[in-house]
Formats: sequence, structure tokens, C-alpha cells
Amino acid sequence: MSVEFYEKVAALLRRGSRLAVATLIEASGSTPRKAGARMAVLEDGSIVDSIGGGAFEALVIEDARALLMTGGTALKEYSFTESDSPDSTGMVCGGRARVHLQVEIPPERLLIFGAGHVGTALARLASGIGFAATLLDDRTEFLERERFPFQVDLIQTGPDFAGELPPVDSATYVAIVTRCHRTDLAALRRVARSPATYIGLIGSRRKVRVVMARLRKEGVPSDLLERVHAPIGLAIGACTPEEIAVSIAAEMIQIRRGYSPAGAALAVVPAERPAERHRRRES
Repeated sequence: MSVEFYEKVAALLRRGSRLAVATLIEASGSTPRKAGARMAVLEDGSIVDSIGGGAFEALVIEDARALLMTGGTALKEYSFTESDSPDSTGMVCGGRARVHLQVEIPPERLLIFGAGHVGTALARLASGIGFAATLLDDRTEFLERERFPFQVDLIQTGPDFAGELPPVDSATYVAIVTRCHRTDLAALRRVARSPATYIGLIGSRRKVRVVMARLRKEGVPSDLLERVHAPIGLAIGACTPEEIAVSIAAEMIQIRRGYSPAGAALAVVPAERPAERHRRRES
């Protein structure tokens, strides 16, 4: 299978699409394609590439869409015969095929407000721990592509992060690590009322108090502000941008895994995984 197929699948996942990869793992007799053929099936039934077309492919698409409702993997068999058997394609080629289906879910999104030293270091870590990172900044020179020899989406915003931003939903983590308290305030203002799983704000405790007081004065409910992790990151004595990025990444992992340190007063509620969210929507 060509590299182009995997590039298309990766692009779809980065855009937030759930899909199932269908791999023809065994083919005997007369079949449209041979073992190794692959295609991706999206939730709406659209496909990337093909494993043979016709009634056979239509059945695989139907099975893949059913699996997308629950997640996981499945092994299906299909016969190229005319019979009442559930695995019959109604075709007359006489062959048989076994297809492995595997659901792939998109990585959770990480929006990083601020493309400075800490934001860049965090974006570099993101893909290795299962996040699709997007850096947002209003400074053109901080978003030059050559600064980022790794996978990250770059978005230039207006002053104070005005204008259209990527959607922030329950699959989104947000790290606010901008250059000053004014831009931190503007970024938090944009996401404070969102259902993001995680929102973290960089800065000293005094700066955090100032920002929170300003937003309360603007009418943002206290319960929404209390869920913000501020100062951002786990307390590991981090000093350099790279160390601070590690502390932020560790805190996001802690939320994702629902881990509560020994002796903690409150348990951390596990973040709902993408497949769980999908099953809940369909129930």
C-alpha cells in the first residue's frame, strides 16, 4: 500500500475524523483484490482507496460503519457466492476474503496560546504523547514555519486573540503560555466558558489572582475559573522552557489518565476518551 494512503489517513485524523481501516488479510479463489489491499471508511460512509468495489466493498463499508459505533477491531469473512449466508456478497466469483477492521480515533487536540519558548517546547512534545497541537499567536515572526521542524498547526490570530479560533470541545486541551498578563487574560477570556477537558494558565500566583479577578469582574462564573489549572503544570521545580513544557505535559497526562497522587484531597476525574464520547452520543 502506498505511502499516500497513510498520509491521507493521518491528515483525516489530524482534522478530527474518526475512521476504520479495512485491510484485506487473506484472499482465496477469485477476488477483486489480493491480500494487503486497504481502504479507510469514514463515519459518513465515504472511503479512501478501495479493496475491490462492488457488493463486497459495500458490505465491508457497512461493517466498518457499524464498528465505528463501538470502537475496537473486528475480523470479518466474505464469500463471493450467491447464497443466504450472512457473509455472502451475492457475487459469483467463487472466492473468499478475510478483512481486518480497526477503528482509528483522532488524537486529542491541544491548543497552545503563545508561540514563544514554552509554547514551542510544548508543541514539540505533543505528538509523542498523543496530542495534535495547534499554536496560536498574533506575531507573524513567531509563526514562521522554519521554526517548527515537527508536526504542528500554526494559526495567526488578531490582537488579543480576536477573530475565529479552532473549536474548543470536550476533546480539547488548552495551554495558555503567552508573553504577558494582558494576552493571557485575552486567551483565557476566549476559552473560560468552553467545555475543554483541560485549561492551564502560566504565571505567578499573583498574576493568576489578577487575571482571575478581572474575569470575575467581567462576569465569568467562579466555578468555571476554579477548574483552570493555574499556575500551569505539575510542581516539579521546572525552570527552563523545556522543563516547564514537561510539567505541563505531565499535568495533561494526569488529567487524561484520571490519576490522583497519594494523599490528594480530591480524586481526578478521568477525561472521557474519544470513543467513549462517541458511544455516549449514540446511546
